[in-house]
Amino acid sequence: MTSTSKFLKNSYLVHGFLFVIFIVQGFFYDTPRGIAMGLWAIIISPDILVTDYIAIGGLGAAFVNVGLAGLVSVIALALAKHEPIGLTLGTFGLVIGFAFFGKNPVNMMPIIMGGFLYSKYAGIPFKSCILPAILGTCLAPAVTQLVFIDHIPIALGVALGVLIGLAIGFMINPVAAAVRKAHGGYNLYNVGFAAGLIGLCLFALFRNFGIDYALLNIWSSGYNFELSLFLFILSTYFIICGILSAGDRLSFVEIITIDAEDHDYYRKYAGKSYIAMGVMGLACFTFMLVVRGEYSGPVIGAILSVVGFGAFGKRLSSAAVIVAGAMLAAIVISVVTGIPVNDRGFLVAAIFSTCLSPLARTFGFKWGIAAGFLHLSLATQVGFFHGGLNLYNNGFAGGLAAMMLLPMIEFFRKKG
Repeated sequence: MTSTSKFLKNSYLVHGFLFVIFIVQGFFYDTPRGIAMGLWAIIISPDILVTDYIAIGGLGAAFVNVGLAGLVSVIALALAKHEPIGLTLGTFGLVIGFAFFGKNPVNMMPIIMGGFLYSKYAGIPFKSCILPAILGTCLAPAVTQLVFIDHIPIALGVALGVLIGLAIGFMINPVAAAVRKAHGGYNLYNVGFAAGLIGLCLFALFRNFGIDYALLNIWSSGYNFELSLFLFILSTYFIICGILSAGDRLSFVEIITIDAEDHDYYRKYAGKSYIAMGVMGLACFTFMLVVRGEYSGPVIGAILSVVGFGAFGKRLSSAAVIVAGAMLAAIVISVVTGIPVNDRGFLVAAIFSTCLSPLARTFGFKWGIAAGFLHLSLATQVGFFHGGLNLYNNGFAGGLAAMMLLPMIEFFRKKG
């Protein structure tokens, strides 16, 4: 076996190398001093939705933060001796995507440690619950938010934040396992749904104790060239990795209709699933060109999640149907309110709506359109209920949309 084949067969090496490149890339955009200052600004900033790290710390610091957050995940998975599966690649996509807005190594660590404590208390190997713990870092804003409340001393806010992070990491595994039944597995962002419920409870507790705050709306602009080029190169990287992987090649038809009963394309297709990931990235690149959308931290973050889940449950044929439904909702809202169809909030929700791809794949075009339409409508409104603490707001919305649609689907199928 050649060194190239060994590299491609180890998903941690494929992604770890990529994350190191992200860190190096950051220094092309800024000086070491500028990056250090930007990282500090990111660490000490509130992280609730929407806090675009590119706007907070600059493009260079944002890329370094993305690389560091990715490496934290790789190291945690390696230490837990977790064997890569499709959801592992999806997790990487979500981690680095949200490291552009809301996640950094500092606010991630308490939650991951909470997952470790859960494994010890439950008497199960950490490798069996590491992925939900890493995905649970979507509640990372809860770790830092108390520091920014005026009547709470900073030291107390830090201590409470760490305890909250440990509690989140401890709870996320059993809660995520329980709520999956509510949407039947048709929402790929199941932990986001679970985190939405936990975030709702946390925000309610905060408000009952007199802790209140407004959602943020910090977005970057002016980085279309840099971020679109980054997306194109990243997508090409995965396609090349897939092509170089040993074994039979996938045809184009197989790539857009890639399937596995348990959503795990990586387990079934191994390194060839990288091709599907790259194709999903290029599809998002094309989508942004067609709608003339503006790139920002949240937009590129949403796209990176799609790329990651190109190895777990998202395929081009069904994802396109969901996005079509979401953009139909954006058009209707635009006609009524005058908000541009390519508004950044609409684009983020439309891209994330692909979490409902299994629903379109299973129940067909019409229900896929309905799912995308309902998802965008929910995603633009439900952030208030968890106070922006759940970065996977679209996972929460996706779970609600699936819960609403599944009984109706069952009803009409029986009538039909």
